[in-house]
Amino acid sequence: MICKIAMNGFLGRMGQSIFHESNNHQDVEISLGCDSDKKINSIENNFNLTLTSNITEFTELFDVVIDFSLPIPSIATINKCVELRKAITIGTTGFDNDQLDIISKASKTIPILLAPNMSQGVNVTLKSLASMSKALKGYKILIKEIHHINKVDSPSGTAIKMAQVICDSQNISLGDIKSSKCPIKFESLRQDTEIGTHEVIFTDKNDEIRLIHIANDRSIFAKGAILTAKWIKDQSPGLYSYNDFMEDIL
Repeated sequence: MICKIAMNGFLGRMGQSIFHESNNHQDVEISLGCDSDKKINSIENNFNLTLTSNITEFTELFDVVIDFSLPIPSIATINKCVELRKAITIGTTGFDNDQLDIISKASKTIPILLAPNMSQGVNVTLKSLASMSKALKGYKILIKEIHHINKVDSPSGTAIKMAQVICDSQNISLGDIKSSKCPIKFESLRQDTEIGTHEVIFTDKNDEIRLIHIANDRSIFAKGAILTAKWIKDQSPGLYSYNDFMEDIL
């Protein structure tokens, strides 16, 4: 049975990457592209699918939503999914605490998978990071991340997730990441062609341990988004992580 997906943020980098990746999956179809009216009206629709700024007008065209946009349009789409009782997998980052509360509340009605990074490699790295962090208490920690110049949030959602994994493993509070009292330091760089590099550096006076993930192609995120969308549409209401997905299928 074909899983029909509405792609929110369709005309963005990740939206286009997911659209092209879907051609590699016989049981998946990107059947609806959602983006702002301004973007839709500025291009010629050669995609052989419907483009819209409002998914509620085409509810019969999709089973599940993938969202890679910005926090405000993402929250608007989540609220529409609640109205339509449609599942959603979210790769958007940069949500504030109030927006995260909205997502949590929405998950009581619909299944939501929220992941700052859709790469299986990154999520395996997070598991390794949890184990390392338990054994390296007392080390100074720096998280370095590099992304393309148009990425809005800084540090990246993945870097913040890495920091939270470290703190949870060491039973300490991450607190305000902008504060000098934050137990983890961040370094963010933006470069023209960079897709995504994350490096965690543990430093002691006698040694240094580095854990690094380098994304060479956006298809790794696109594949993860498609696989999680297929999975989340069959789950019960709740807030799920990429790790929940991995533990269920691997």
